Amino acid sequence: MDRKKLRILLWLLVLGLAVALVGCSGNAEAPPAGDQGQQSQAGEAAGTGEAVDTLDVIKERGVLVAGLDDSFPPMGYRNENNELVGFDIDMGDEIAKRLGIRIEWQPTDWDGVISALQTKRFDVIISGMTVTEERAKQVNFTQPYVKAGVVALVKAGNDTIKSGEDLAGKVVGIQGGSSGEEVVKELEGLKEVKRYKQFPECLSDLEIGRLDAAIVDVTVAAHYLALRPGVFAIAAPLNEELFAIATRKEDTKLLEELNRVLSEMKADGTLERISMKWFGENVIPE
Repeated sequence: MDRKKLRILLWLLVLGLAVALVGCSGNAEAPPAGDQGQQSQAGEAAGTGEAVDTLDVIKERGVLVAGLDDSFPPMGYRNENNELVGFDIDMGDEIAKRLGIRIEWQPTDWDGVISALQTKRFDVIISGMTVTEERAKQVNFTQPYVKAGVVALVKAGNDTIKSGEDLAGKVVGIQGGSSGEEVVKELEGLKEVKRYKQFPECLSDLEIGRLDAAIVDVTVAAHYLALRPGVFAIAAPLNEELFAIATRKEDTKLLEELNRVLSEMKADGTLERISMKWFGENVIPE
């Protein structure tokens, strides 16, 4: 073989070796096709697959997380020892017991309670939430467990307000996001509506004369009348309303289970006993 042919043969061998090395390097960096398929399926399960049911998650972890306003007596509030007490607390504890789990309470500002539920800060709202058409567009409600209403609360001795019409020209206070906020929209001629984060702040301003009336749930009004006799008085009922537990729209299995337990508690008298403890009368709807 002459030198020219030998040089060509050597170049072909070198070129073939280089191609083989590049091919091996590429195979080492790229995952096998089978692994790519598994990764894709895992991504679909985590991202776009069927949603995990909330009720199953709750039972698996053994905890129901409930959002509430912890300054809403007698439904849920803190006693002198900073313990959560109230109608909703007793009812929630019993619901969790019957589900074979425990309940964890998550205090939150009432103004943002529905958005907090929807972003999954908690599983349900158990906090004397009034059933309204507007709220029902955003959440699902269980069967009602308390029959209540909104009233105008005034300082004791104020006999100038006897109806909703008498609030014309007056300064009234409400808790932001409460059912009272919906009620004042229907009242004509109000001089000013002051919004508060919590009811105690509203009632404090009522007591010192910054408000003519506070628009509150009758359950709250009754609590403060008993707590501080001679300070406040109910001037006028403004509507009737029902309290229920709120769930996310998609959590239908959880809603069914809560309704089942509430029906049990209503039938065996448990809800009535809790009502008598906190209200002194039966406020459970039939």
